[in-house]
Amino acid sequence: MKGTDELSTGLAKEEEEMSKPVEPAYKQHILDLTQPIVDAEFLFSIGNIATIPEGELIAITGQAKQGKSQFEYYLIATMLGGRSLGGVSPLLESYKVLLFDTEQSQANLQKCCQRALRFADIPDNNNDVRFIPFFLRPLKIDERLKVIEEAIKTEKPNIVFIDGIRDLLNDFNDIRESNNLIQKLLRWITEYRCTIVCVLHQNKNNSREMRGHLGTELLNKVTDCFEVSKKSGVFTVSCTASRNVPCPALAFSINGEGDFCVEDVFVEVDRRTAAKEEKERVFQECFSDTTELRYGALQDAYVRISGKSKKTAERAIKSAVENGFLLKRDEVYSLSVTPSV
Repeated sequence: MKGTDELSTGLAKEEEEMSKPVEPAYKQHILDLTQPIVDAEFLFSIGNIATIPEGELIAITGQAKQGKSQFEYYLIATMLGGRSLGGVSPLLESYKVLLFDTEQSQANLQKCCQRALRFADIPDNNNDVRFIPFFLRPLKIDERLKVIEEAIKTEKPNIVFIDGIRDLLNDFNDIRESNNLIQKLLRWITEYRCTIVCVLHQNKNNSREMRGHLGTELLNKVTDCFEVSKKSGVFTVSCTASRNVPCPALAFSINGEGDFCVEDVFVEVDRRTAAKEEKERVFQECFSDTTELRYGALQDAYVRISGKSKKTAERAIKSAVENGFLLKRDEVYSLSVTPSV
């Protein structure tokens, strides 16, 4: 009978499917090296260097009130305007931008958004479907996370700015909570195919490190990290870490009318960089007439050339060995091939 035959056929198919060997779940995550490499698309060019790739996690950091948020609006202005602003150029024909702010008052947030709209020649008292800002300060943490994910899922943006990532958790020094938040961000990036830019303060002790365990974990996962500082009314932005070619620094200010102005970059040599270069110079002079020195002779040479104490020379030698600038074999020291104190 037809019904019986169909039932038998169905059962046979089910048995056949059940008898097939089940692929282990881990095989879904094996990298297929036979496939062509798909290079990242970049969202911006800064100083003719492509930067901020699609589908990556980006950080903006700096001390309090130094212009971290203003750099966000500077980037948004170029995206909405579709033109270069002080060496920052958008690389896509069109963008959709979401901005989530947890820190500013509603009035300040509106002023910042209107600054970007004016640069783009868009009436600053109109909404634009390409740029959707969210005022999240009154919400609880779980409510903020829900709003952010729902908006990303529905609006399908190219880029998302989270101004105040610290306000998406209770304790930025809690290892588990910080890790869970970073993993959530990475999941959103993969699942919704967008770039997420996070703003996080640096520690107050001028160490230039982002705050807490959240900052440590964020730096481990970001593709690019930008540091913003302010001096005499000029904001300077530097790419301090990148998995690609770091872009050059840029500078801008905000005039009396509240609009962006392009400024020249003032390069101030970092004291730590200057000290590092001075150590390299002294060690290179120590080995100017020889390729190898024993510890005592190296210490004496360092003291003579630098004018520092033996204790300082001892610390410098130890640091140079630890960082690979000096090689030590059988109590004999020599310069490494690739200096990096």
